[in-house]
Amino acid sequence: EYTGFIPSGYIEEPMEKMEVYKKIASVSSETQLEGLIGEIEDRFGPMPDEVQSLLALSEIRIFASRLKIASMKERQGELHVEFGKVAAVSVDRVLSLIGNSGGTVRLNPQKPNVLIMDTGKVGLKEKSEFIRGRLAQLL
Repeated sequence: EYTGFIPSGYIEEPMEKMEVYKKIASVSSETQLEGLIGEIEDRFGPMPDEVQSLLALSEIRIFASRLKIASMKERQGELHVEFGKVAAVSVDRVLSLIGNSGGTVRLNPQKPNVLIMDTGKVGLKEKSEFIRGRLAQLL
């Protein structure tokens, strides 16, 4: 699982911390997310990794929503990305992503609406970046 949180050393005041969590949870576009990142850094200074992870998860959630992804589950070094019935993804982009992945991205033969991405060798910190990079290619 990918986690992110706001360490007490970064935002000490509980009410302020709660407010920032709420803002992160309500972000629904990349533009809003960029604005929020600027606001957080202006108010509290450079973000620690934990907060960056939290915001990266938010960005993945935005991509997932735009691409009509129904679920994303990781197990045994593979990320299974299941697209909803009317996915907003171009077949050409999926095929291009698979073709350029060197075998690390493939369709599930039993479920053609599921894309499988190998994540086994990617460290936790790089994982959200890796997933965002892959999903961005489908937008």
